Amino acid sequence: MTAVDLPDLTDIREGLSLRRQVRITAWEWCRRHAASICLLVPLLVLVGAVHAIGMWSFPRWVDDPGTYLSQAWSFQHQHALSPYSYIYDHAPAGWIQLSLWSMLTNGFNRHDSAIGFGNECMLIAKLASCALLYALGRRLQFSRFGAAATVLLFGLCPLELMYSRWTFLDNLVTPWLLLSFVLAASPRRSILAATGAALSFAMAALTKETALVVFPALVWAMAQNLDRRNRAYVTAVAGFSGLLLMAMYPLYALYKGELLERPGQNSLLGTAKWQLVERESSGSLLDPGSSTAHTVGQWLGIDRYLLLAGLAAIPIALLGRRLRPAVLALVIQWLVLVRGGYVPFMHVVNLMPWSALVAVGAVELVAGNRRLATFRPLAGGRRWRRLVPRLRAVATGLAAVCLAAVLVGSWAPELRPMLQQRQESPLWSATQWLANNVPRDRVLVVHDSIWTDLVHHYGFDPQPIIVYKLDTDPAVREQLRRIDYLVLPNWYYATPAGVAKYPTVTEARKHAVAVARFGSGDDGVQVYRVSRYWRPG
Repeated sequence: MTAVDLPDLTDIREGLSLRRQVRITAWEWCRRHAASICLLVPLLVLVGAVHAIGMWSFPRWVDDPGTYLSQAWSFQHQHALSPYSYIYDHAPAGWIQLSLWSMLTNGFNRHDSAIGFGNECMLIAKLASCALLYALGRRLQFSRFGAAATVLLFGLCPLELMYSRWTFLDNLVTPWLLLSFVLAASPRRSILAATGAALSFAMAALTKETALVVFPALVWAMAQNLDRRNRAYVTAVAGFSGLLLMAMYPLYALYKGELLERPGQNSLLGTAKWQLVERESSGSLLDPGSSTAHTVGQWLGIDRYLLLAGLAAIPIALLGRRLRPAVLALVIQWLVLVRGGYVPFMHVVNLMPWSALVAVGAVELVAGNRRLATFRPLAGGRRWRRLVPRLRAVATGLAAVCLAAVLVGSWAPELRPMLQQRQESPLWSATQWLANNVPRDRVLVVHDSIWTDLVHHYGFDPQPIIVYKLDTDPAVREQLRRIDYLVLPNWYYATPAGVAKYPTVTEARKHAVAVARFGSGDDGVQVYRVSRYWRPG
């Protein structure tokens, strides 16, 4: 008989002791933060409910969410970064995160539409951002009610609600970016926190490269919180960790032989050059006739209070030493609008959390938050020193009540249609019509947002062609022999920009007849059947 090795009793005791320590540590953490937890949980329930109610119907379906969801589907089911040639227009971590969540939760199968799955992911990102914004406020020495006000301003703003419902990479960047600042402000000043901050920022940059513009603000936040005793060691380890993670993107391009620009080949540096130098500029915010000024005007038409409050609060917030990195992050995001390059219309997502943080931080400073301020009150008599904080608290309370009344009166009419709209998207109606009336072997040119549904749920083969790939992807052009149906919103045919950008679609429509109509106006969808005698040029 062979002897059976029995476990060492010392190992058992050490394992039990470790588990006991973990339980004690968790209990201590909950006890210490019980007040914040009791305050934050109802806030998250409220913000989550406002975000979730009506998110299927509002806002309208746009192209970018469909693009990212098709890439997430491709990563899961085709083990590729895109169903087409990957062109390095964005780093892939954003849709990889969507894909991983789908793999863990069977996401694409749980929802009738990929847009529904994207809505779920954006809700999770919104709640994570709110929790991290509260934590960041507390680490910057906000009062609990100040941190709660930051969450409410950010979470219930109609402008933020509208853009955070769309499946944009910027909405996935926000929690990673906030996490990096939360860890950078860790009171323990440990190497683990600093490394976590660097890795979180690297994940934000790999989700969307635009996060790199706030790198100076993160460096400032970390520099404020470094311990002189281990400063050099922490800086070296955190910096190397972040760079190592971000290096995976160019290393992938190098492995594929697509790092350097070459004729007739997608490349990381070639696309970066196009994005930074060659892409058509949106103009500067300082030019009233520019596309950027028009976009900002649209933002302010939805809600002007939070953006302008954050901008107006900058001079006051600079008086708080710990607030200055957040102020710098906000200033950088505004400068992006001024510089004169290309500005995507979802850039407002990058302004909202910093606007809320800076605006509330300025109020906290005016209210006399001494832990946040870097100046001392004026000297005076004992009565005066006692009276000033009380007067300041009363004035701040009245101002907060008035501001809350203004915001409720302004936001309620904007939020109501966002929560109550139940009209089905014309693109979703068109998808159902295609599934019931068109053979699966027809060649379709479709809007980005319905591509995944037609492939995943309804099995169209050959796979439909996403419209913007029709004239830009050489592989699509080489294989294209015919087009049977066009399924696009009306603006593709009705606006000069659509006609100029999609010449093949414009030509195909001349040889097509409408067989179904859904909705009206520019966002309405007409399904066109293209003549079988017409062939793409």
